[in-house]
Amino acid sequence: MGDAIRILHVDDDPDFADLTAEFLQRDDDRLTIETALSGADGLDRLTPAVDCIVSDYEMPEMNGLEFLEAVREDHPDLPFILFTGKGSEEVASEALTLGATDYLQKATGTDQYELLANRVSRAVAQFRAERELERKNELLEKTQDLADVGAWEYNPREEAAYFTDQVYDIYGVDADYEPGPERDIERFYHPDDRDRVRDAVSGALADGEPYDIEVRITAADGTEKWVRTRADPQFEDGACQRVRGTIRDITERKEREQNIAQTKEWYQTLLDGAPDAVFVADAESGEIRETNQAATRLLGRSREEIVGLDQTALHPPEKAKEYAELFSEHVGSGGGRDETLGEQVELAVVDADGEQIPVEISAQTVEIDGEYYNQGYFRDISTRKERERELRRQNDRLDEFVTVVSHDLRNPLRTLSASLDLIETDDEESLERCHDTVARMERLIDNLVTLARHGETESDPAPVRLPALARACARTTGVSSDALSVRTDATIVAEESRLRHLFENLFANAINHGGQDVSITVGRLDDGFYVADDGSGIPVTERDRVFRVGYSTSGEGTGFGLNIVKQVAEAHGWSIRAATSADGGARFEITGVEFVDD
Repeated sequence: MGDAIRILHVDDDPDFADLTAEFLQRDDDRLTIETALSGADGLDRLTPAVDCIVSDYEMPEMNGLEFLEAVREDHPDLPFILFTGKGSEEVASEALTLGATDYLQKATGTDQYELLANRVSRAVAQFRAERELERKNELLEKTQDLADVGAWEYNPREEAAYFTDQVYDIYGVDADYEPGPERDIERFYHPDDRDRVRDAVSGALADGEPYDIEVRITAADGTEKWVRTRADPQFEDGACQRVRGTIRDITERKEREQNIAQTKEWYQTLLDGAPDAVFVADAESGEIRETNQAATRLLGRSREEIVGLDQTALHPPEKAKEYAELFSEHVGSGGGRDETLGEQVELAVVDADGEQIPVEISAQTVEIDGEYYNQGYFRDISTRKERERELRRQNDRLDEFVTVVSHDLRNPLRTLSASLDLIETDDEESLERCHDTVARMERLIDNLVTLARHGETESDPAPVRLPALARACARTTGVSSDALSVRTDATIVAEESRLRHLFENLFANAINHGGQDVSITVGRLDDGFYVADDGSGIPVTERDRVFRVGYSTSGEGTGFGLNIVKQVAEAHGWSIRAATSADGGARFEITGVEFVDD
């Protein structure tokens, strides 16, 4: 268990306050919660032992912002989180302006308490780190003060000022320079900082207020510097007798701070420029510390919603434990050297709508100033996964072809083998059966090749004249010119070789079910065309089944013809349906066709 954190929770709803305390302590056993039911009660309960304040906004007598202002009068840096059900950007903006550490809107469900616990923990950790840093800096500065810090004194009654040699060096003037508060301000201090220095000096002289400020100066030789000047006024009988203080050149420190800020800005720019989502998490706790714009787009969440989450919260809840073990196994939490995931892994993340998105992750553990962080790069592979699914579907279709081939070719071959055993020189019937079987096998193989070819997804459409193509297909399928009637002169956009297979299989289907004397008509629809015959037709109950692979009601059929027709139509983006023709036969209507204007 880490250092305990004491929270003062101010909310006028006691039930909600009790519920919040229960969930916070459940999420983090370091947390101790004391409840106040009003702003005034909160001020009474505010002691130095409090590490963080969590306050509602809408409360009687004193609202959350008024309570914040009152707290900031005596506790300017104490972590203060506005936790409210009033979701207003105006309220959030005003709260941050008044010095709130964070702003969190109340929501339904229990996730808000985990998020609140994370925000409290992060704010207190930062506050304590800053206090510790200030303590160390103060100790260091006191040590440095003994060695190389200028000291000064001002006597307001005599209007006399005194500088040590270090002060003259900082200002870049000789020892014959006559110092004085207003004279020094006008000559050395930056115009934008002069009023601040005047106010500090005035407060020291009139009210005995000590000051410690960092401001800019321009030395006598034109060199710009940052200085830290401190003052301690001394009063007797209600009057200022003297003000003693120090001044130190802090230009190097300011430059380091600016370099750090620029480096952070540069690093954030690099993160935001990365095409993949980047998440940087504390290697020990798993808390996400930084992210980029690609991550906000991937998850559909703002940066503020992502930072502070546990890294496992990015993934499906049912996979969180599995993913945590994966990271624990492959990405170390330290050990004195950088460690990586070793290879890219495919996982899933959950966006703001609860949808799972497949991602490819590369991760490594890096050390920064003695702290270890997991840095993960998440690439959205949804498109690639869809292509893989399409390839699997095509492979499944090819497997279906193989199954059909192994079944339907074996039966004709057996028939041919048995018939050949019965052949005699005068056995014309057996010979004819052999020839018929061979012809059926040839049709079956042609149809299988055509069906496989129509499983491809690429095509090269071009204008095709329906009358010419229909008549050409009639000749290749044995339909006489007298039996074919073409009632359109339309030109459509299609892939000609595939469209040829469509017509050939529809004509062959008409002959198989209506005989060689069947009449066939090709005509135009408003958004397509039709092929009709005067054969036996298709029962209404069978119209949805006729396009399935292997479906046939004819002993001579292979069961592929109408499935090929459907494949061709769908490859073009068309629709097809079976109906009854005007003569009672079959009618196939193809719609969604693009026509070329005459």
